[in-house]
Amino acid sequence: MRKRSVLLIWTLVLLLTVLVLEVVYTPYDYAGYIKANNIGEGVAQATRPPIEGQYQVIYVTCEQWQFTFYPHAAGAPTVTYVLANLPVLFEVRSSDVTHGFYVNTEGQFASKGFQFGVMAVPGYIDYVVWNFQPTAAAYTGPEAIYNVQCSEYCGVTAHGLGHPWMDAIIFVVPNNSTGKALMSQSMDGNTPPVLNGTLT
Repeated sequence: MRKRSVLLIWTLVLLLTVLVLEVVYTPYDYAGYIKANNIGEGVAQATRPPIEGQYQVIYVTCEQWQFTFYPHAAGAPTVTYVLANLPVLFEVRSSDVTHGFYVNTEGQFASKGFQFGVMAVPGYIDYVVWNFQPTAAAYTGPEAIYNVQCSEYCGVTAHGLGHPWMDAIIFVVPNNSTGKALMSQSMDGNTPPVLNGTLT
């Protein structure tokens, strides 16, 4: 009888541990889009997801060993700006090997904040939607900062650079006249297109 109790306790501990890890460390479960303009459950999508209302579009090209945004900040292809509280559709592709497009809150990583991402596989386009809603505490100045990292090992060069240094930055500015002016100035007028989506 005692063996059965110990076995039952260990089974419950294991089950609870797996559930906690699934809830806390599942960065890829927050892609997709639902009608209420909040992020829904599900892995990033292989076809352009249906979106209701206004949204921004950012094109991401992953290559050894950098992310290239379009549109991007003037003179800095690895930096882009988006408006807060207006969903962003990321179209992610790879030009060479498999990469991971992984976004997280600066300095927070897995302990706080949020993370989301999508794989970038050569020959395919993946779509992921995120509605950046930073709190006032997230703004380091006129913008909030989000780091992009490659979450899939993609090789190194003979000089030691490569996958560990593959990163980029997303600046999120308030969705008001001040934020729009800052974004336009930083991106030399080449801001992300804002489209209107409808769900059928």
